[in-house]
Amino acid sequence: MTKHILMWKNALSFMLRNGLLATHNPGVKFLLEALKYLHRDTEVIPVIFCRYPFVLSLICKMAIFNSGSPSHPLANSDVSFWNVPRQPRISPAPVFQLTLRRPSLIEDTFRQLGAADHDYFQRELVVQFMEDMKLSLVNIRDFFLHAFEELLAPESEMFMYNDTKTLVWFPAKPRVEEKSYFLFGVLCGMALYNHNIVHLPFPLALFKKMVGVKPSLEDLREFDPVVGGSLRYLLEDYTDDDVEENLDMTFTVIWDDQKVELDPKETGKPVTSFNKNQFVDAYVNLAFNQSAEKVFEEFRRGFFKVCDRDVVELFQPEELRGVMVGKEDYDWDTLKQNTVYDGEYHARHPNIITFWEAFEELTDDQKKAFLLFLTGCDRAPILGMDKIQMKVAVLQNSTELHFPESLTCHFLLLLPIYPSKEMLLARLKEACAHNRGFWKE
Repeated sequence: MTKHILMWKNALSFMLRNGLLATHNPGVKFLLEALKYLHRDTEVIPVIFCRYPFVLSLICKMAIFNSGSPSHPLANSDVSFWNVPRQPRISPAPVFQLTLRRPSLIEDTFRQLGAADHDYFQRELVVQFMEDMKLSLVNIRDFFLHAFEELLAPESEMFMYNDTKTLVWFPAKPRVEEKSYFLFGVLCGMALYNHNIVHLPFPLALFKKMVGVKPSLEDLREFDPVVGGSLRYLLEDYTDDDVEENLDMTFTVIWDDQKVELDPKETGKPVTSFNKNQFVDAYVNLAFNQSAEKVFEEFRRGFFKVCDRDVVELFQPEELRGVMVGKEDYDWDTLKQNTVYDGEYHARHPNIITFWEAFEELTDDQKKAFLLFLTGCDRAPILGMDKIQMKVAVLQNSTELHFPESLTCHFLLLLPIYPSKEMLLARLKEACAHNRGFWKE
């Protein structure tokens, strides 16, 4: 299709440049008609497929989303972190700039987002730190990494945690103003819009609600395995006679430290074999809908100020979570196979052989820390580790006293030459643990 369009455009351009409009008027008209039909077809085809997202692969969905969002902050790259090709930029796009103080990261972010024109949210994001006024490409991942760490920490008091402190949800009784959830939604939308994987330890229920899918008992089991497991046991394993006699359960439950009547019309209503399905449905609805309806709607409103709802709803819930959060499916052999080398380094260079031997001795957590050091994210892209191509080069003017460095925007590892594996391993661990390559404490 592109070849056809370019052919007709070139023909039209030639006729107009050479003053042939007067003598070849019908020909110009035919060319314009051809371009009109081609333009109409290229506009209509994606729309038709978007009405039937089940026929689209994940890569196609990501490409459709990518076509409506700004260029990734990696301005010199032809692909985003998702590794989906994007159209070349014809002219510089307008940007939305945040100028932030590191010690007041969330305060500054929320103040500037709150004062901004909402139309600016769909511009390419640029981040500048007051401590270092350079506009570095690394700042984007730096910003999202630390902003989400702060917002999702218990100290922010924005969310409730499950018993194991591994997942969060929106609170029944918020301790911060509702506007904060709108701005959090904007940040989540901006992360997706600018193609950054972020830390979002929510159950699948969040991503279901974002694409219009109703949360289920399985989602409650993910968030609270004890409660969810008990409810599933109630539905599947208890006989009709057992429910009322042995469980002594009522529609009065505790959620987020608050006592709630699942049936407001009847306080202390007993659970029986006849209403146990109603009880379970009401419990799930309380957890994911009723208890936090206002703050979730603020979050969703903020998110869709940035991202187009129709395009987001192309994704299945699992796909949307993977695109936004990445996945914990690490294939370190693939990372090694895809690595390329620059300058004097090559696959059989003694320092490279030593590096991979040292890498094998890292624990799983240390390898994830290395991935964070290299890419700015400790999770794998949803399309797999083969979408990360690490480049290794010598750190110029370095000695064995220097630590490895990284350029996360290019997946570039700058590795000094070390005299032994022990020293390389020690330096690598120290670099990953205390200097993530971009955030200077």
